[in-house]
Amino acid sequence: MASFPANDMILDEPEAQEEATETTLTLAQILSGQNLAELLDENTLGTIGQSVIRDFETDNGSRGDWEKRYERNMKVAMQVKEDKVFPWAGASNSKSPILTIAAIQFNAEAYPVIVDGSNLVKGRVLGADPEGDKRARADRIGQHMTWQLLYRMPGWEEETDRLLLILPIVGCMFRKTYYDSIENANRSDIVDGMDFVIHNDAKSIETAPRYTQVLHYYPYEVQGFVNAGLWIDIPLDDEDAGDDEQSLGEYYEQHRTLDLDDDGFPEHYVVTCTKEGRVARIVPCFGPEGITFRRLDTGATSKLKDLVEEVRQGIFDPQQAMQAAMQIVGPIVKIERRQYFTKYGFIPSPDGSFYDIGLGDLTDNITSLIDKLQNQMIDAATLANAQGGFIGSGVNVRGGNFAFRTVGEWKRVDAGGQDLRTQIVPLALPGPSPVSFSLLEMLIAAAKDITSSQDVVSGRAPPNQPATTTLAMIEQASSVKKGILKRVWRSFGAELRILFRLNRDYLDEEEYFQLNDEQPETDEQGQPVEDEDGQTRMTSVAKVGRDDYQDSDLDVIPVADPSQISDTHKMARAQAAYEMFNGNPLVNQEWLIKRMLEALGATDTKEAMKVPQAPPPPEVMKIVGQLANDKTKAESDAKRADADASQKNMAAAVDAASIGLLEDAGILAAKAVGEKNAAEQPGGLPGMAGPPPDAGVPDALGGQPPFPDAGMGPGPLDAAGGPDAGGGIGGLEPSAPPPGPM
Repeated sequence: MASFPANDMILDEPEAQEEATETTLTLAQILSGQNLAELLDENTLGTIGQSVIRDFETDNGSRGDWEKRYERNMKVAMQVKEDKVFPWAGASNSKSPILTIAAIQFNAEAYPVIVDGSNLVKGRVLGADPEGDKRARADRIGQHMTWQLLYRMPGWEEETDRLLLILPIVGCMFRKTYYDSIENANRSDIVDGMDFVIHNDAKSIETAPRYTQVLHYYPYEVQGFVNAGLWIDIPLDDEDAGDDEQSLGEYYEQHRTLDLDDDGFPEHYVVTCTKEGRVARIVPCFGPEGITFRRLDTGATSKLKDLVEEVRQGIFDPQQAMQAAMQIVGPIVKIERRQYFTKYGFIPSPDGSFYDIGLGDLTDNITSLIDKLQNQMIDAATLANAQGGFIGSGVNVRGGNFAFRTVGEWKRVDAGGQDLRTQIVPLALPGPSPVSFSLLEMLIAAAKDITSSQDVVSGRAPPNQPATTTLAMIEQASSVKKGILKRVWRSFGAELRILFRLNRDYLDEEEYFQLNDEQPETDEQGQPVEDEDGQTRMTSVAKVGRDDYQDSDLDVIPVADPSQISDTHKMARAQAAYEMFNGNPLVNQEWLIKRMLEALGATDTKEAMKVPQAPPPPEVMKIVGQLANDKTKAESDAKRADADASQKNMAAAVDAASIGLLEDAGILAAKAVGEKNAAEQPGGLPGMAGPPPDAGVPDALGGQPPFPDAGMGPGPLDAAGGPDAGGGIGGLEPSAPPPGPM
């Protein structure tokens, strides 16, 4: 469970020798990817360690006032009770919950805005995208990074919740996003302001020459770092261990500048050491993409990464390519530090100091006055209820001073009634002052104005107040929080860009992740994949690779909208858009409905918008039924006509064959068979009987004519039209039986 950034090197370099006595390193050694503490001698490591401790103490001393305010604000927010001895021991010392309520309320509003369901990140296309390839890649990256934050980086959502609770109290929190080389995964941990030490006059993390994170490790964790080769063997920090052998130790991780190559231009490094200055690890905090130098061959400025890629086009061996590139590298012009920390600020400090201020700082004085007033009123009420006073010397009280301890108790004194009345003088204890009540109400109202904790925002609006008035009050009360949420949104975007870079350097060539809902499956060319039935195949698993993060034509931003800090805001805006554009042909109506459903908190808008087809009116159903019946009757009539025609053609074929017109008989028979098949198609007339055995075409169709001239001619006189031929046409006898039914 390492909490330090891995060495983000991308150059392929030969391993440096294990034993080295030189204190001056080359740029190739620095970028080799190993712990540089192994290459430096003890004297150099000792000098570096003492510089780290000295600079840490300097930075920590510059923020002494801020540390005091931090501790005081945390006590107020946590309602820490402290005993009082004035005006008497055990006097009231209650704490006003205004800061606590404001912090809880801010967390309740900001947390759902930043972590809005299961959609956190969206890709933004930079530049032209005529083919839509960038848009598809941006969507894929947004879905993947959302999956990473919620499911691949355990504890991210819980720590975000905690960050948004502490932030309004102390005003400044930090997040460290890095690659854990032991877990082989990206991580993002919150860092308390007390554990992130930077000079209070620094303008930003990016421009500060150094900053330090105070690390807390158990002994077994340190041993794991040593065994993994990340740290060199150092003594454990067990100064405050006592009898607990597994107590947390304190270590420093300082991001600072050193000149290890002795070229006169300091580079950025991460140095990890103990509180005594024993160095355990030194790695560069920059990469080839961040080094700008002047080329010796052309005199122009260039990036080292670009030069290495240029040289590798002609030299395939990585080691030789690196050596050739280093021959061209001239004086260093600029080195960009890789960022791992993101600052989350509440309200920028008006005096320009680094650490932002929170509600605890803004309400410090007024909360102290509220606490003092309400404690005075409680003490005054206590005195008024308890009573007290003076007893004259004329009253002899047995046993000295005494108090009534039970209800209905009577005390015996040596004095008459009249004397007793005149000898006892009670103190004037009128109880809490009405002026104090008025002043307390005024201070509480002022504190609510500062913290934006008005009753309407907390859900305690008057019962009969119009909705429009309530909405206007919410808008006015939340105007301050919108600006604060915008700062949180901006910091979250900076954290996402660090995660984007880590994916570019460390993501697998291909990684599969789970989608929130099913999407069309695509091939390597991005085209939809179809199944055997020709339907687009849907999948809930998507694939992303390191190449998707390589180009600089994409950016990532949070999906959250900092201008909508509550469900009421979302619903009001969605309702306004619906009322304004409902029925407008120029506006997508489905989008309006979808936005309304999302404002209502619907999680599956696609399923909600699947409207089942309504049945047609009865009149329409009647007409459709009549048309279907007419169609069926028409088909039946047509097939019956085909059947009748088939019977007639078959009968004619039989008659033609009987008189020797075989070719005509064949044509008629083929036509009859076709009409019969048409009549027997699905939907035809059922139960149509076939021809009897003796009603088909005679065998003469398949043999030679019985006489030489029995072709297509008229035939002999006695056979076709002779005296015995009767009155038939073409020699057909009228007494011949008609063809049987088809």
